[in-house]
Amino acid sequence: MGIVLSEGTKYFHLPYGPAITDGSLEARFIDLKTHPEMIPVLPPCIGWPETQELLVQINTPQSPFMTVAADQSYAKGPDPDRPVILVSFVSLCFAEIPLNAKEFLSDLVTFLHQQMAALLQDVNAMLGQTLDLEIILEIQPTFFHHYGIEGWSLTVMMIASGQEHHAVRGTWGYGIQMLIDGLNAYAPQHG
Repeated sequence: MGIVLSEGTKYFHLPYGPAITDGSLEARFIDLKTHPEMIPVLPPCIGWPETQELLVQINTPQSPFMTVAADQSYAKGPDPDRPVILVSFVSLCFAEIPLNAKEFLSDLVTFLHQQMAALLQDVNAMLGQTLDLEIILEIQPTFFHHYGIEGWSLTVMMIASGQEHHAVRGTWGYGIQMLIDGLNAYAPQHG
C-alpha cells in the first residue's frame, strides 16, 4: 500500500460522451466550475458526501483546478483477508486550459505525492496501523476539444480494502481528505 506515480499513454478526451437527451448525467461532461449547483445531484455524489466535498473543493471559484470526471464503487476483494474493496477516481486539470502542459501537471503530481505521503504517514502513526489504501497519481495526455489543443490531466485513483464496508469507507475517506488537503496546500484558497 502507498502512493504510486504513473503516466498514461491513452488520450483522455474532453468533453466526452454524447449529450444525453433523456436527462441522464452518467455519460456527459459537466463543467462543475461554472455549474457547482450540479454537484449534489451527480450520481457519484448521491449518498457519497466525501465525493461531494472533494468536487466542491476542487471546483470552488478560488481553486485553480476543475474536475473532468469522478466515480467510486465497491467491489469484491482479492482475498478472504480483504473481502471488500472501494475503488474511486477523480480526474482534474487546471481550469485555465493552456496551463495543462505536462511540466505543470508533473509539478502538481510531485507536490501531491510529497504532501499525501506525509499525511498518510501521520494518519498511520495516529491510528497505530497502516491503512489498507493505495493511491495512484496518473498524468494522462488529454485532448481539450473545445479549445482544439492537446494537454495533460491528472487522475487520482484510490483503492481501499478491508473486512467490512464501513471500515473500508473510513479508510477511503482518509484518502479523500488527504487529496483535499494536498490540493489546498498546493493552491491555498482564500475567500
